Amino acid sequence: MNRCFKMCLCGLVLVGVFSGVGWAQSRPALVDQMGYADLVLINGKIVSMDDRSITPETPGNIYQAMAIKGKKIMSRGTNEEMRALAGPQTVIEDVGGRVVIPGLIQTHFHLFSRAARRYGPSMGFVDPSVQLTVTAASDPEGTAKKIRDTLLNAIRVQNIPEGQWISLRVEEGSNAPGTGRTWFGKGKLNRRQLDAVTPDHPILVRANIGGYFNEVAIKLFTEEFHDWLESTDIETAPGSSQNGYVAVPEMGGLTFEFWWKDKPSSDLAEVMRLYSVDVVNMGITTVATRILYPKVIEAFNILNREGRLPHRLAYYVESQRGNFFNVRSIREFYRGMGAPWTNHANGGEMLWLNGMCNELWDSTQYSVCLGPDVPATQDIKDRERCPAPGMKSWESVKAGLEFGWRPAQIHGNSSHGVRLFLQLLDQVAKEKNYSVEYIRNLRPTLEHNALLGNLPDVMAGLKKYGVILNVNTGNFAEVPPLIEDYGEELREFAMPVKTWINSGIRVTFEASGVDFWKPIHSLVTRKTPVSATYPEPVVLLPEEAVDRVTALKMATTWASEYMMAEDTIGTLEPGKFADFAVLDRDYFSIPVEDILNVRVVMTGLSGEIVFDNRSGNNPAKDVLPFRSW
Repeated sequence: MNRCFKMCLCGLVLVGVFSGVGWAQSRPALVDQMGYADLVLINGKIVSMDDRSITPETPGNIYQAMAIKGKKIMSRGTNEEMRALAGPQTVIEDVGGRVVIPGLIQTHFHLFSRAARRYGPSMGFVDPSVQLTVTAASDPEGTAKKIRDTLLNAIRVQNIPEGQWISLRVEEGSNAPGTGRTWFGKGKLNRRQLDAVTPDHPILVRANIGGYFNEVAIKLFTEEFHDWLESTDIETAPGSSQNGYVAVPEMGGLTFEFWWKDKPSSDLAEVMRLYSVDVVNMGITTVATRILYPKVIEAFNILNREGRLPHRLAYYVESQRGNFFNVRSIREFYRGMGAPWTNHANGGEMLWLNGMCNELWDSTQYSVCLGPDVPATQDIKDRERCPAPGMKSWESVKAGLEFGWRPAQIHGNSSHGVRLFLQLLDQVAKEKNYSVEYIRNLRPTLEHNALLGNLPDVMAGLKKYGVILNVNTGNFAEVPPLIEDYGEELREFAMPVKTWINSGIRVTFEASGVDFWKPIHSLVTRKTPVSATYPEPVVLLPEEAVDRVTALKMATTWASEYMMAEDTIGTLEPGKFADFAVLDRDYFSIPVEDILNVRVVMTGLSGEIVFDNRSGNNPAKDVLPFRSW
């Protein structure tokens, strides 16, 4: 080999060596550590929401671009910095200057009932009963007569065969919201007004979330649910079973566990999946739901095992209501289950059991629990419903606590109801020798909070046990009519969110179904939401308004704490799941009234774009308004 050739060869080798060194030096260390990004979002206003403080208008860091590796966020920075993490196979998505926020977290959603109403019929999940409707009279006696006459006429004219279920819905008409429910709950409308004239047909009479069975229906229902008579007496009041009183559990149990008990669970799973796709299309990547019925739990677990669950789901068991347990069964259930609840990081990636719950601690729709805090006339106070030892709500929460369960989604709508919950925590802590820190680590949550107020003893108890308040601004609309009943003294109890936050209590909110923007608008403006029932907005305690960034924290940053998932979701930070929503306008700068018009145009879940409507050709479905079973 001649000298010239050797020198040329040596030069080529050196060029190759030094060029390789140059390439290695230009490649970011993060690529050496993790490999190239799989997805990079560029040209965005990526708002991390990674500031967990209560300081107003502090969304945390804002970036132009974000890189994703696998299911998790890899890095955030400028377009150039994130493009440097891209390789030949990396997908680059230009979001066109739009705002990107963490995936929305719906903390309290009756997901399964909405899914069944929207997609159940297409899969054969239908209500097999004959459907009738009446408008209530101004008094229970007149309403009872209208119910009887309507049923007798329908049975005769339609020739409804013996044994056929009939469902009759009572609409309020010109009566105040909640009137029908009060009549049902107090036994002023009951099965005895009906039994003699309907001996051959099982009948459900119902308003929104209350009603009654006739004797024939009770007989059939108790063949499936043996403890129902005792169960309804301890849930509502002694004698309620003799009135035939039914509420949300019976209405759902009649469908999911009675009429549909022989339907394939795989078909019900598909119903849940279809609706969950609608949910994701609204920018919601994580949902919390209470589940009363085993068939629903089975359906969601089928989807999870098959890898077909469209969004993350934390669920809370309320078996004591959905299976119509008596006190003995309640205690045996929570003791025998061994408290298998978990947080997200140590549970399932898409599905985890996050605790036990109880919806009927105290409630709304004219059955609040204000106790000694706000005086009123006796007829108004008689409507109040407060938990006590021996009631299902008290016994189930107590049993859950005693046997190690996290108590979440407990309805704490009003001041005295919440005070009683705190007294129960004190009692169980004393009996079981639990430390305050132990209960704080369970992260109890109380829902709705429309008339909780900020009484010193109640606030001290909430802070002592680290209770999270999860407000429902939909219930906010029920406050003005209640002020008319109780008087102006009640106004100061109307959801003082800002005071709670500033006092160190963690506050989140539940969306209105899949609509986050209406609740945010209420939190920012203090205007009650508008609906057919409440057509005119009312401004309540305007000094309790929060800024829009704080309101968004309640649905992302802080909501992840509610889900026991702050280390996995809720903010756009490296190492967390890449769950995000892209908005059609700049939420952070638009006029306040325009917040109601915000729409999600793209959803990312675990690093994959699962919904993209930037072209406007594939609008996300708006879903059903709230209606309980």
